[in-house]
Amino acid sequence: MPNTIQISNNILDWVNASVALNDDARVTLDLWRSGKKQPTFNQLEAFSKKTRIPLGYFFLSSPPVENLGILEFRTDSSILQNPSRDLIDTVRKMEEIQEWMRDHLIASHSEKITFAGSLDAASGVYDLARAVRDLLALPEDWHNNFNKADDAFKSIRETISNSGVMVMMSGIVGLNTKRTLKLDEFRAFTLFDEYAPLIFINSTDTKSGMLFSLLHEFTHTCFGISSLFNSIDGESHFKEHHESVCNAVTAEILAPVEAFKEKWSSISGEIEEKTKAIASYFKCSQSVVLRRTLDSKYITNEEYQVLSKLASYITKASGARTGGDFYKTHASRIDPKFLHALHDGIQDGKTLHTEAFRLTNTNRSTFNDLYKKLLGERE
Repeated sequence: MPNTIQISNNILDWVNASVALNDDARVTLDLWRSGKKQPTFNQLEAFSKKTRIPLGYFFLSSPPVENLGILEFRTDSSILQNPSRDLIDTVRKMEEIQEWMRDHLIASHSEKITFAGSLDAASGVYDLARAVRDLLALPEDWHNNFNKADDAFKSIRETISNSGVMVMMSGIVGLNTKRTLKLDEFRAFTLFDEYAPLIFINSTDTKSGMLFSLLHEFTHTCFGISSLFNSIDGESHFKEHHESVCNAVTAEILAPVEAFKEKWSSISGEIEEKTKAIASYFKCSQSVVLRRTLDSKYITNEEYQVLSKLASYITKASGARTGGDFYKTHASRIDPKFLHALHDGIQDGKTLHTEAFRLTNTNRSTFNDLYKKLLGERE
C-alpha cells in the first residue's frame, strides 16, 4: 500500500481560505481535513498542480507568508482580496526580472531615471497630460499618426521602453497556455523603482484597452507609485486620488476634451454609433469615449450605465487571441532592453546562461533565437 502524507490542518485551512476550489477539490480537502483519508505523494502532487499551490507548501507546519505588496496599490480595493495563483506567480516573476535589471543597471553605473516620480498628482489634469505627452514626444493630435490602436500601442511601448521603463506583457503564466491571465482580475500593474520601473500588461485585453493601461501605468511611474490596475469597468469603489488622476490624465491624452467635443458635433447618428466612430478616430476604447460623453453632459447617467455595460461586454468578447508564431509571440512579451541587457551580461560573463534562461522561460537554443527575433540580429 502506498505511503500516505500527513498534512498540517493549518495548511489545509489556509488552502481552503486562499484558493477558489471546485467541488471535487473541496471534497478531497474535506476528507484530508477530517482524517478520513490521507494523500499519497502522487495524489498530493496532482492536487498541487490543480490548485497552483507549490508542492513544498503542503509540507510546512504553518501557512507561508505570501506578502503580495502590490495589492496595497490596487485600483479597486473592494475586490481582489484573494489574488489567484496566476497573478501571484506573474508578479513574483516580474519582481525577479526587476531585481535583476536593477542590479545590472547599478553595476553598470547607470543613473536613476530622472522623470520617475517627477510629477505631482496635485497638478491640474491638463498640465499633467501635457507633461506626459512631452515625455513621450506625442503631439496633442498624435492619434492622426496611426491607423489603429495596435500601431499606437507598439509605438508608445517602444518609446516607454527606450526611456528606461521596462514594458512586459503576456496573457498567460510563463509558457503555460492553460494558465490564462484573467482580465476580470487585473488589466496591468506597475512595480515602481527609480532605476528599473516595470509595467506589465495583461494581453488578453483588446488593443485599445492595452493602450489605455499602458498610458495609465506610465503615468503611475511618473508619479513614482506602484499600481495594480484591477478596476475592470473604469469605475472603482474606493479610488485613491492618484487613481482618479491617472484615469483622467490617460483619458485626456487619448481623447483631449476639446478635440472630443469638436468631433462629437461633426458626427450625426445614434449615440452608440457616434461613440464607436469617435473611439475608432481617437484609437481608444468605447468606454473612454462614453465617459467623455457623460462628463460633457451629452448623455444622462442612466444612459451611460447601460451603454457602458454593453461596451464592457463587447470588450470582453473581443479580447486578444493567442497562437501564431512562437518566437514572435514570445518576443512580444519581453522588453527589448531587458533582453539586450541579459545578452550583454552573458557575453561579459557576468550573467549565467541558466539565469537568463530562467528569467525568459527559454533554453540555450530558444534564447538565442528569441534574441535574434526580437532585435533583428543575424549570424
